[in-house]
Amino acid sequence: MKRLILITLLGATLSFANGPQNGQGSRNGTPPVEAITACEGLNTNDTCNMTTQRGNSISGTCQNTPDEKYFVCMPEGMKKR
Repeated sequence: MKRLILITLLGATLSFANGPQNGQGSRNGTPPVEAITACEGLNTNDTCNMTTQRGNSISGTCQNTPDEKYFVCMPEGMKKR
């Protein structure tokens, strides 16, 4: 019985860790909401600033994602994949 509970908790933890959380995006390529809203009304290569869910301030430039699905604030030094 203890193994079943442990396995269930581990599975739930892994699912939570890999899924989207409060606008932080997800592992399936969706950028964080903050990155998208930071570039609303701006143009490509415009400077942008955003605040993460943890309260960190990040600067970057507005760019299209490599798949061109999103227009986001790309942090300085972040490589396009």
